[in-house]
Amino acid sequence: MAATTDSLRELHLLHQRAKALRDRLESGPKTLAARRAALAKRRDELEKARKAVQDLKLGVKKSEHALQAAESKIEDLTVKLNQAKKNEEYKAIQNQIAHDKAARAKHEDEILAGYEKVEAQTAALAGVEKETETFAGEVAKLETDLEAQAVGWRAQLAELEEGIKEAERAIPPGQREQYRRIVRRFGADALAAVEGGACLGCYTTITPQMVNELINNAELIFCKSCGRLLYRGEDDPAPAASGRKSARR
Repeated sequence: MAATTDSLRELHLLHQRAKALRDRLESGPKTLAARRAALAKRRDELEKARKAVQDLKLGVKKSEHALQAAESKIEDLTVKLNQAKKNEEYKAIQNQIAHDKAARAKHEDEILAGYEKVEAQTAALAGVEKETETFAGEVAKLETDLEAQAVGWRAQLAELEEGIKEAERAIPPGQREQYRRIVRRFGADALAAVEGGACLGCYTTITPQMVNELINNAELIFCKSCGRLLYRGEDDPAPAASGRKSARR
């Protein structure tokens, strides 16, 4: 069967639809991989936030232990102060007690500030945990949706590929190898419509003779500039032959 404008247009459309499905099938895993990487990053940040809270709690514990040690030391020094017999010894113990009381006050301030930080960081951590959990659910749903869509897309692609094989029967045997080379080179853009006397693949004006051959459907016409298989565009059903020289637009 001879290739007509309609059959070539349909072949081009089938190639484009198949490419769109292949692009979807390829973009799905890429999108999912990007979301998984984002989720892994969020989980890493979540672990860092948890560790930060644990470190703050550990810091508070250390300050509490230091406070207890200071209080015990002050108690011991107070006993020694009451037992001191010499004035110099008494003053030395007093100075040490004052120093330890200042340290105790510092530890108390550190503990208070630590508790405030722990409270704030714990609240922030709860928010991060909730956001991470929500995002994890979105990623899981995306994976499920993509898997379901991929099943349908693969089925559609298989039908389109069969349709392409059937439509390619219109290509004359002597020109099929040239057609296949163009398909390997351009993929879904191996065919191009001609409108206004120009190939819409490379926007180069074709010769008047090529225009006439397209109108007459005498044989397959390939663009002399880009090599694409040409057919008459829907918006240019009967292009007028022109004496213009080939020129890129």
